[in-house]
Amino acid sequence: MTNLIWGVYPYVVFTLFFVVPVIRMVFRPYSFTTRASGLFGHRLQGLAMLLFHWGIFAVFFGHVAGFVGGGLGLDAWVDLAFYWLALIGGLMVLAGSVMALVRRLTVPEVRAMSNQHDDYLVHIFLIAILGIGLYQVVVEQIFGFAYVVAPWFVSIWTFSPEPEIMEGASLLTRVHVFLALTFFGYFPFTKMVHFWTVPINYFVRPYLVMRTNRFHSEDRWEFALRSDKSYLIYLGATILIGVIAISAYVQMAVG
Repeated sequence: MTNLIWGVYPYVVFTLFFVVPVIRMVFRPYSFTTRASGLFGHRLQGLAMLLFHWGIFAVFFGHVAGFVGGGLGLDAWVDLAFYWLALIGGLMVLAGSVMALVRRLTVPEVRAMSNQHDDYLVHIFLIAILGIGLYQVVVEQIFGFAYVVAPWFVSIWTFSPEPEIMEGASLLTRVHVFLALTFFGYFPFTKMVHFWTVPINYFVRPYLVMRTNRFHSEDRWEFALRSDKSYLIYLGATILIGVIAISAYVQMAVG
């Protein structure tokens, strides 16, 4: 079971994470949408989404710091960057996700528009993942991700999996990572797939914007950063190559 969960399952999950968005872009390009409902309860949504997106940004870089810091034994990276970025970002995402879920449940118009599984399940996943992670950091004061998960993560991305490493992790750490892995596999089937089209202007734009279809989904694949297709390819390649390169560096430095 250990080999299946921590040796095979991650490759299934990450294959889905990188491949499914490309398949969706080929066959269902207009499915890359958040199905905006900002016309209703927009004040609550505006605050929720700003907290959510900025929080995700902080959580991402916090976990990168924890991953590298834990793998290389850089305690300062773990105690400062990972702790504070993941803590503050996690609280922001948790607050934003709870607010978005409450809005979806309590605003009649939004509830009527919520006819797909991911409208609710995305937030349930995130609240569970963040709740466990924040409990570990705030209450238990442990950094399982950095010191246990990081070496396992390196082994996965250097294609020399060591699933037995995860046997030394606490139960909550393993649940936290398993839920996160499952969410990564589920991610490309949800409306959050719009992440792959690099909507970075969200941080400074109004809450609701009508987009032009001129370059949204050209029939041909182009690489001039004009369409969602090129954003998808460049971002996917950057993340994939970046994770493999960092993992290889950490493994080489430690070894």
